[in-house]
Amino acid sequence: MESRAYGPFFAFLALASERHHTMTSALSEYKRAHRSVVDAKGPADHKPCEFCGAFAADWAYNHQDPAEIFRDGYLWSENTAYYMPLCKRDHRAYDRAFRQHGKTVLSAVADALREAGQDRYEENRQTVEAVAYNRWRVRETALEAGQR
Repeated sequence: MESRAYGPFFAFLALASERHHTMTSALSEYKRAHRSVVDAKGPADHKPCEFCGAFAADWAYNHQDPAEIFRDGYLWSENTAYYMPLCKRDHRAYDRAFRQHGKTVLSAVADALREAGQDRYEENRQTVEAVAYNRWRVRETALEAGQR
């Protein structure tokens, strides 16, 4: 009798544990994919934002990979070519457009963000690009020195 009383509870725990393991696995794969972008391309804050030219803050997935992975609420690509450096403002706007309207609007959203970004940051673009290039060279030199 006692085992029957506890049966549904243990079944619930087993299901919850399995779901937690699956979500943890998806989250770890999502984070690993983003780490691989940093390993391949360097930190995003060493690059200018793809849209406005200000310093980027994040590597953002552009939702163009035909082999993208969606699991447990996480969406990512294993291919680093599908990530672009974005500032926080543009990253939020781009992801919001994707969540609200899907992939079909992303090209128009990217064009609008570029146009607005050029208006906002044109006078700072050369400075940002020069500093970003310098940060990239420092990183690459350090990596080369570490390989020797």
